[in-house]
Amino acid sequence: MKKFFRNISILSLPFIILVIFCLVIDPYNVFHYKNIRDNGIPANANYIKMRYILDNPTKFNSFLFGSSRVGFINVASISELHCYNMTYSVGLPREHRENLEVMIKKKIIPSVILIGVDDIGCYTDPELHHRDLLRMPYPTDAIQNKIIYYKFLMKYINTDVLRSIPIIISHKGDNLIYRRQFYENGGSPVEFGEQIKFDGIIENISSITIPFYYGIDNVIADIQSIIDLCNGYNIKLILFTNPLYKMTYQQAVENGYIDFLSRLSEITDYYNFSGINDITANNDNYLEASHYKAKVGNLIIDTIFNNKTDKNLLSQGFGYYVTTETKNEFINLLLNQWIQDDHFRPI
Repeated sequence: MKKFFRNISILSLPFIILVIFCLVIDPYNVFHYKNIRDNGIPANANYIKMRYILDNPTKFNSFLFGSSRVGFINVASISELHCYNMTYSVGLPREHRENLEVMIKKKIIPSVILIGVDDIGCYTDPELHHRDLLRMPYPTDAIQNKIIYYKFLMKYINTDVLRSIPIIISHKGDNLIYRRQFYENGGSPVEFGEQIKFDGIIENISSITIPFYYGIDNVIADIQSIIDLCNGYNIKLILFTNPLYKMTYQQAVENGYIDFLSRLSEITDYYNFSGINDITANNDNYLEASHYKAKVGNLIIDTIFNNKTDKNLLSQGFGYYVTTETKNEFINLLLNQWIQDDHFRPI
């Protein structure tokens, strides 16, 4: 019997070493959520941030949800709130609702929720994220929480650790500011990325229209469920649209984005920053075709919280507060922009 156990131990040793190796490398930082590392590979921010918030239930009284586009909104500058930025890559309304439900189950009931929406929510099926380690959603119960750990670990053992090693080795240093801001406010930048010059060239713009089209009906239903949840727990919901870069916006409109904005106004009021205007048509305001810079995020905060909006920008729809009463005027504004910009297509 001793010989049997000895042989089993010897045979198991390589696997045990492999598991430990994978846990140490941990490219998506899932097993290092308390001490995230800047290793050159994007972390699964959705999963890590949810673990962090649940471990620190009284640290924040409000949250900003959205895709990586809202990552350049400096929530620390919102003086009236102690807000945490839940931004993560391709964040989707259905996942925001699920995360909020988990928070509420754990007695974390924020006073204010901000959500930045855009074309990403219309086009991306949330089911895809269950197969994507970078974007795998936070589990909705404790049992799933254990299972997701094993999913990460087994995937690491299969492929991801080996693919990530060259990236991690070649990555230069650890960004301590990134780590500090990640826990202080969700990684919201102050001036990060402002020095980058975007040349306006878009590669792979066709990827905006991905083959896994989620659909306007579905995303509107997801947003409605968030509205209902917030109403049920007396949470103030502030919804706004991300200011899409002009060419990205044009691609979105061709796929029904104005219809989405119209439908959205039927279920809730929101601040609009979409459209063709002096901000979205200026390359200097964007890192690339998807992400606006921190200075644009500051304009969003000024509009929503400080009642400061440039009158000329407002006349172009940037900062426009959309309600059921102003809906027709707003949609006509966008359609007129579209026609005058010589990109009119039947919508």
